[in-house]
Amino acid sequence: MNKFKLIAVILVAFSAGFLFGAASIHRPIPNAPLELPPVRKPWNPKDIMGLLASVGIRNLSGHLETVPLVVLETDKTFAISVSMSKTNAHYVLVPKKDIQDIGKISIEDEAYLTDAFLTARHLIEQEGLQDYRIYTNGPDKQLVGYLHFHLTGKRVAQ
Repeated sequence: MNKFKLIAVILVAFSAGFLFGAASIHRPIPNAPLELPPVRKPWNPKDIMGLLASVGIRNLSGHLETVPLVVLETDKTFAISVSMSKTNAHYVLVPKKDIQDIGKISIEDEAYLTDAFLTARHLIEQEGLQDYRIYTNGPDKQLVGYLHFHLTGKRVAQ
């Protein structure tokens, strides 16, 4: 490789690195000749876990019954039992649509949210739960950046 090609490759690599670096730490510069779009926040572990959950849910949809913790699956929701007690129930209900948190729901999410609550109703009736509650956490309280609901309650002997 001659000197000209080597210098050209180095300049292109430097320019690309500069642009990508500038885009990732973007701060507006007054009177800048080129203004880059603002970058979103760097990914945190919750975002990565939410992305992995989203990919997994899309790819495993319809095959989740083979996962031992999955106790119920519909076309729009699945429920996981995380209870370690025979008297206290704890389920995690997950809509099969990529929704980050309750603050980001839209009208298109209505069918998924309705199905999640109908799934909760089915589990409440099936398990005979009393003193139950359904809740979700905001983005700063979630371990995973993916909307899910917790259903907890006491099982009544049937």
